[in-house]
Amino acid sequence: MKLKSCIYVLVFLFWGTLVQAQTRKDTDDRKDRLEKIENAKIAFITEKLSLTQEQAQRFWPLYNELDAKKQDLRKRSRTFREESLASLTDEQIREGLENRLVYRQRELDLDKEYMDRYLRVISPKQLALLHRSEREFTKLLLERLQTAKK
Repeated sequence: MKLKSCIYVLVFLFWGTLVQAQTRKDTDDRKDRLEKIENAKIAFITEKLSLTQEQAQRFWPLYNELDAKKQDLRKRSRTFREESLASLTDEQIREGLENRLVYRQRELDLDKEYMDRYLRVISPKQLALLHRSEREFTKLLLERLQTAKK
C-alpha cells in the first residue's frame, strides 16, 4: 500500500513539474514573439519616418512613454467581459460605458499633450507619417497572422 501511495505522489509531482515547465515555455515563447514584433515595429517606423540617429534617440523614449500610458488606460477602460455582461444591471452597464468614454477622452488628451512633445523632436510631416505607419504596421501584422493561420 505504501508503494502505491509513493508512486501516486511521484507521478503527481512529475506531472506538476511537466505542466509548470510547459507553462513557463509557453510564456517564454509568447515573450519572444512579442519582442520580435516590437523590434519589427521599431524598425518599420524608424524607416518610414526616416529618423536620424539623434531623432531616434529622443523619439523612442517618448514613444514608449506614451505607449505605456495608453496601454494602462486601455487596461483600466475594459469594464465588461462578455460573460459578466448578463449579470450586470442597466445602471452598472451605463456607468461602465460612461467610464469608457472618460478613458477615451484621457487617451485623446494624452495624444494632444504628446503631439507638442513629438514636434520638439520630429517634423509635422514625420508625425503625420507616424500615425500612418502605425496603421500600416498593424495591417501588415494582421495580414501575416492571417497567412500564418492558413
